[in-house]
Parts: sequence; C-alpha cells; structure tokens
Amino acid sequence: MFKNSSLGLRFSKSNFSKSNSNLSTITDYKQINYLTALRTKPFMLLAGISGTGKSRIVRKLAQATVTEELQNAEGYTGEDFANDRWTLHSPANFELIQVKPNWHNSMDVIGYLSNIPSPHYVFTPFIEFIVKAWQHPEVPFFLCLDEMNLAPVEEYFAEFLSAIESRSFEGEEYLTDPIIKPFNSFGEDVAKTMVNTLFPNFTAGDTESAIAKVIKHFRTRGLTLPKNLIVIGTVNMDETTFSFSRKVLDRAMSVEMNEVNYDSFLTDTTDDDLKAIVKAFEQNDEADLNALLVDRHIEAREITDDLGDDAKFTIDCLKRINALLEGTPFKLGYRAANEALIYLQASYELGQTDRIAALDNFTLMKILSRIEGDETKLKITDSEADKERIAKAEVNVDEAKQYGDLNILTALRHIITNQLGEQDKLHSVKKIDSMLSQLKRDHFVSFWN
Repeated sequence: MFKNSSLGLRFSKSNFSKSNSNLSTITDYKQINYLTALRTKPFMLLAGISGTGKSRIVRKLAQATVTEELQNAEGYTGEDFANDRWTLHSPANFELIQVKPNWHNSMDVIGYLSNIPSPHYVFTPFIEFIVKAWQHPEVPFFLCLDEMNLAPVEEYFAEFLSAIESRSFEGEEYLTDPIIKPFNSFGEDVAKTMVNTLFPNFTAGDTESAIAKVIKHFRTRGLTLPKNLIVIGTVNMDETTFSFSRKVLDRAMSVEMNEVNYDSFLTDTTDDDLKAIVKAFEQNDEADLNALLVDRHIEAREITDDLGDDAKFTIDCLKRINALLEGTPFKLGYRAANEALIYLQASYELGQTDRIAALDNFTLMKILSRIEGDETKLKITDSEADKERIAKAEVNVDEAKQYGDLNILTALRHIITNQLGEQDKLHSVKKIDSMLSQLKRDHFVSFWN
C-alpha cells in the first residue's frame, strides 16, 4: 500500500540551488515542462498536429523511468540496460490503448460483469495495466490513451475523472475513489474469480506478501488508482474529433506539441534532451526522477510555507484573472489555485528556479485552455457589471485595447504582461496573440486551434 513517505524532496526556492545544483542545467529542455506537469498531476493531455511525436514522448518517458529489474521480468536479457532502454518498444511500465469512436460508456475502459456462461467480471487492458502498476509502486507507470478525443471523454472515462479528483491520504495510506467497486460486493464466488484472473499465481495461504495486501485492498476498498499511475491522452483537433468540456480540462494538465524540428530529426537527436534530463538526475544524489513522478503533492497546504512570498504572488495573479473571468464559464475554482501552487513548487524541485516561467507555463496549460467561444461570448461591454469586473481585475482599458478590441483575451493579455512582465519569451502571451488572430479571422476562438 502506498504511504505518504517523506523523500526529502520538499525544496524551497531559497535552498533549491544548493540541493539540486546538478539539475540547473536542464531548465532549457522542453521535456522538463512535461515532467513538471506530471509532478503536479498524473493526468495530462498532449495536443497538436498529427505526426509530432505525442505518443512517442509517452513511450520515451516510460523508457526513461523503467527499472532493469522490472524489464527483466518482461524478458529483457541485455547487458547494457542504460543504453538499451532507449530502444525498448514495450517498456514494462508502458501501455498504449487506442480509443475507439464507438466508446460511449465505460465498459471498454473498466470492464463489466457478465453472466455468460456464469457470473464473472470481464477485465480490460486498462484495468490489467493498473493492477500491474499496483505491484510495482516505486516505478511510474505510463498509460497512453491514443487519439483520446475520438469519443466523448466524459462518457467512457467518467470513473477515472471522478477518481483522479478524490486523491487523498487516510493517515499514511494513499487513496482514491474506486473505479471498480469492492470485489467482495459482487459476491464471494465472483470476487474469488476476479482475484484469480488478475493474480493467477497467487496462493491463498500467502497472507503476508505485498500482493496479498493489494488483493485485500481490492476486495474491501475496490480497485482504486495507484499513486504511480500516470495517464496521458494524445489529442488531435480536427473535424473527426470531439472537443473537451471544462470538466475534463479542469482535471488535466494540457500541453501543446506543435513544434517540428527537422534538423534534430535528420541527425537523430530528437531524444537527446530527455536523455540529458535523465543523466542529470542520475548524477544528483538529492533528487530521484522516479520518486518525483510517484510521490507528488496533493494539497497546496503541504508546500505553502516552502513557497513563501511566491505563494502570495501566485494567488494575487489568480485573483486578478478570476476577477476578469467573473460571470463567465471560464472562471477558475479552488482546484486551479491548488494546482498553481503545486506546479510552482514542482518546477523548483525539477530545476526551474524562475517563477515567471513556471506561472507562464501554468497559464498556458490551465487558464487559456478553458477559453473558447465567439466574439459575443468573449466581449466586454459597457455594462456596470463589466465595468466592475474590469476595475477589480485592475485592467487598464486603454492599454488592453493596444492588442485589439476590448474582450476577455485582450484584458487577460494586459493582466499577464502586467503581472509577469513584458517579455517576448512568454509562451502564454504568444498563445493569446495567436488566439486573437484566430478570433479576428474566424469570429470564433479556441485554445485548441
């Protein structure tokens, strides 16, 4: 069972450079943003044009974190695992599941109870992979849902979306709501069959092993999400796919992958950045990559003291943004504030000591991804209500209008540049400019453009 163990990874900005000096060289690599997002929350959407390597990066993350012991159990017999792992087609901690357009309920994800020929539970590759992750709690397990939005996510992934938000500690035990109810609730005969199907080599007399404890958990608590499970969905936005509701976006970290570097492709160096990150961790005695991706923070109160003034700076930014979004469907809740602070702390723990860069990335992932609509939906009028929220957001209307007609995007651009600075490198500002261009051209805008 997972415990809320202290791994010595609670760094504040002031003492970070002393503890993680070897990691300071990896801040320029884009892959570190993926790791920061996954350190924040084990559910991520990778969006972008087809062919940019979205599913490939998930496989590479698994290769980077799989252990030799785990891979040996899958039949690996090589002698140079440090290099061989980068060519593994099927790392033992990786599973790719292709979403089908006809998934309109959760049976294809969590399985179902069948009475033919006799009562038994039909498990799926998704569940079998989760069970495997339960048996290796110190290793991150990466489940890639390929083409995740070929079907409505809320319909086939409802149990996971609920469980991912229920993460907590009961004493020292990590728990989520179950995605399959307690096995014992199906009756003893079915429960026994479920256990035998998932653990064919288990003997009933073995009551003290780690697997026995997992089985007891499944029988009495249900099949819950293990702490080391990371779910990453790849997303292509076109006329054949479904858009995401804010329910899904609220629960995921969203990352765009639209960059294509043909020079790296030609020289076969596209993986060098990730390899450099892994090497930096291997050379660092103070931080372990696998531990960072497994033992993550859940509640911001765990790390608020470590963040110090940076916590107040972050909340002040969110207050202004939320004042602007008051009365709109884009308004942020407590979840956004919690994840903003955790993301900032995670960025420090992964070598990024620039809070501006961290909040810039968070704005891109969690705030701009929520904004979608036509000109009317984004418009800011001369009504008293709109004047009041503009005032509370401290938006200078004349300055905001430098970027175009006054609307949520131009006002948000003003807030971001005012809070984070007029920097050409701000990814969130570049994205807003792109969205404004789309709005002007199409009279409709979406982050997923």
